[in-house]
Amino acid sequence: MAVRFLENKGSGNILEISKARLLELTPNVYPLTWEAILSGKGDSVAILGAGFAEREVFFGFDGVDLTRYQLPTIDCYDIATNPPEKFLALRSQYPNLQLNYFCDRNLAELELTKLYAPKTLRLVSVHGVLDYLQPDAVMRLLLDIVKVQPEAISVRLFLIGNPWSRNFASTNQLAEEVKSIEIITSSLVEPIDFNLFCRTGIFRLDISDEDKIAHNLLPTYGASHVIPDKLVGYLKTQGYQLITSDVYSLTNQDLQGYESQHSNLNEYKCTNYPHGILLFFKR
Repeated sequence: MAVRFLENKGSGNILEISKARLLELTPNVYPLTWEAILSGKGDSVAILGAGFAEREVFFGFDGVDLTRYQLPTIDCYDIATNPPEKFLALRSQYPNLQLNYFCDRNLAELELTKLYAPKTLRLVSVHGVLDYLQPDAVMRLLLDIVKVQPEAISVRLFLIGNPWSRNFASTNQLAEEVKSIEIITSSLVEPIDFNLFCRTGIFRLDISDEDKIAHNLLPTYGASHVIPDKLVGYLKTQGYQLITSDVYSLTNQDLQGYESQHSNLNEYKCTNYPHGILLFFKR
């Protein structure tokens, strides 16, 4: 396993990880995400910020007899200017699958309501996307997702406790994030309306353009972070139930290979904060 740059400048980094290790870190959400693609109701699936779409799609197809399923059209949307070579290689293994990769898409301007009719999506997957957007764009995208009423929503939030973002976060912000996760795991989430979510559910880290570029991000990278329990509370008011979640942290072994790209590897060692959380909702 290794962390490495995506092929496209400005697309950030990606953790290359085996299916077995992925399931060790996140045993609950990915299996339900795969089940939603294979067996859900609706004609389409939308994957926002697809990367290789390996975790969301191809791991789920591994070892599965796809002839047993009425598969949806799977649309991948990504900031990358070209489909990653690995995606194309994986895609070639499924010649009968309707799998589209829409490149160079500004997810802040995607407007799902113009692409899909309500209740036609089995799943909207938003994995590692929201932090790329400005806070107002995060709000618009979440509102758009709710309006198309997918049967399921799978979200991966990039927490500020991750080794890189932690360099720019305050102690109070880190503490608030940890408390938010505790609220979710104890099932004490309070429903909140959209206006309250907009006021209290998103904050933005102050990261210089120089630091963004050094991390293979564009200066326009939003550094927006959604407070997990606020997202759960908002979606609760929109008729979505949190089915399961996974909180995870990467180890030094997971981050192997990062040393060749960053001189501050020691900042990635030993953390008391989780790096990410996955949330799976159903309507």
